[in-house]
Amino acid sequence: MIKLPSFFKKNSNSVSLSLSGGGARGAIHIGVLQALVENDIKIDAVAGTSIGSIIGSFFCGGVPPKEMLEIMKTQSFSKIFHFSWNKKGLLKMERLYELMQEYLPHNSFEALEIPFFAGLSNLDKGEFEIFNSGDLHKAVAASASIPVIFEPVEINGYNYVDGGLFNNMPVDPLLNGDSYVVGVHTNNYRPEPELSLFTIAERVFTLVILNNTKESFEKCDYLVNPFLEKDYGLLDFDNTDILYNTGYKAGLEFVKEFKKDIL
Repeated sequence: MIKLPSFFKKNSNSVSLSLSGGGARGAIHIGVLQALVENDIKIDAVAGTSIGSIIGSFFCGGVPPKEMLEIMKTQSFSKIFHFSWNKKGLLKMERLYELMQEYLPHNSFEALEIPFFAGLSNLDKGEFEIFNSGDLHKAVAASASIPVIFEPVEINGYNYVDGGLFNNMPVDPLLNGDSYVVGVHTNNYRPEPELSLFTIAERVFTLVILNNTKESFEKCDYLVNPFLEKDYGLLDFDNTDILYNTGYKAGLEFVKEFKKDIL
């Protein structure tokens, strides 16, 4: 856990969270959320990109972290994302839509219990956009649509893909509030030494999004950025418990520091 140099005392005991993308490493977010919830840390708002958008929307919709952990553990990747074999991408997100319909049936940002902001990349305009109103399911699916791997999602006549393309940890929507801004970053890991076509592609994508995340780091009051001794791949959902426990431990470290600072 890092307390950023820009930190200053605020008249608040609450936090706003920015959850980064990172595929299966998003289980870290669930662990951090569990640590905050069980220590009664009030969360005023959440912003997220990619897996951070999925987890953020579920949390803001009232799904407890422990339940999200079970969803991630029991819903295999092949069940969530079905092969589409078309020219736009290898996979489509029918099962993800089904899960959102089950847990977030209102399909509306406005109906969430906590304000939520999803980060998307407009593929046609070449711009990063924040969504916080309207069709929740489409916005979240678009935010998690890794280019080439997943189909783009069409919203209002534009094609949208993973927000990490331009901003993997959106912070700006949280800066106008009174709460402390906490970034949770999941891509701090030791690279896989054995190279393959997939590991090279994943590493290139990770380096690109890491570069666009550095500016977000500097805007946070705190950064939760646990180091992973190995590269848990974007689509590797077999190590969910390990990643959750890593996030939970990092979350407890943050809680300890945060409570000390606000007293």
